[in-house]
Amino acid sequence: MNKARFAALAAALALSTPAAAGFFDFTLAPFIGGAIGQTNSDITCPAATSCDDSDTAWKIFGGLEVNEYISMEIGYADMGEVSYKGAVNGTREVDGMTLRLLGTYALNPSITLLATGGLNILQADMKTVPGASEDTDVAWSAGLGVQYNFTKSVGLRVEWERYFEVGSSNFNGGTGEADVDLISAGVVFKF
Repeated sequence: MNKARFAALAAALALSTPAAAGFFDFTLAPFIGGAIGQTNSDITCPAATSCDDSDTAWKIFGGLEVNEYISMEIGYADMGEVSYKGAVNGTREVDGMTLRLLGTYALNPSITLLATGGLNILQADMKTVPGASEDTDVAWSAGLGVQYNFTKSVGLRVEWERYFEVGSSNFNGGTGEADVDLISAGVVFKF
């Protein structure tokens, strides 16, 4: 009976090795990139005030492709500003450092699907009349995207990302919390 279990275990390991081998093959290829896009914030607009909650955004990043399925990335993102007009006048700007883990799946040599998750250090800066407030906090993010690879070294990446609860509570003069969506397109250079 023990020989049968051992044989079944050995067969399962032998059959699974080719499938798992690619996951543990480290490529350690560095990359850099930049993107431009549009943000949309779901900020609550104060009474008797109109809000322009979308703006142009940009980001730069660099990272390391660990293997064909996982990459790590660090960058800086400027997510534009929300403008207030009416009873409250001013702006709310968001920017900061992004730290992301990318899951990648190549459909073919040219097209790669992306799923991202991150822990970001973002600053929300609210400048309104009569006062101003600022908050630097950790915000989680998640996203999806696709990358078209022109060559092994150059690709075009299109992504949607959501940054959750950026800012601080409105209570006691905070910046207000908002989810920020970023849709961007950019270029990636792999070394």
